[in-house]
Amino acid sequence: MNGFEGLVMAELSVLLHAGVPVRGVRLTVRELIVARIARGPLGAHEVSEAVEAAVRAACRLARELDAPPEVVETVCRGAIEAVRGHGGESARWLDDAADAAAAVLHAHARERVDELTWRWLAARVPEW
Repeated sequence: MNGFEGLVMAELSVLLHAGVPVRGVRLTVRELIVARIARGPLGAHEVSEAVEAAVRAACRLARELDAPPEVVETVCRGAIEAVRGHGGESARWLDDAADAAAAVLHAHARERVDELTWRWLAARVPEW
């Protein structure tokens, strides 16, 4: 787990324990991603890495704290929205960011073969 992934996981844990609504979780994830992107240096790798770390953190919460898959979907949406909404240079790497999120979800789906929800989530990433 890298530092950003740990930060996202800590923030998500606090939000989930506090019962923050889905919108609040999504906005927090967006802000975390935008702040990470703004630190630079900015490139496709850095943008994808930030999204990947956020989705990995959500998957880890789902696995370790039994958070519902909806939390993972909310994090994915917030991360993709952050890249799309950031505009400028980072918006060019939206497809890379979506691919990174999908890769994390596919990996998680392979670990949880008996749960169809994960494959369904991974297939939906390009729609967001």
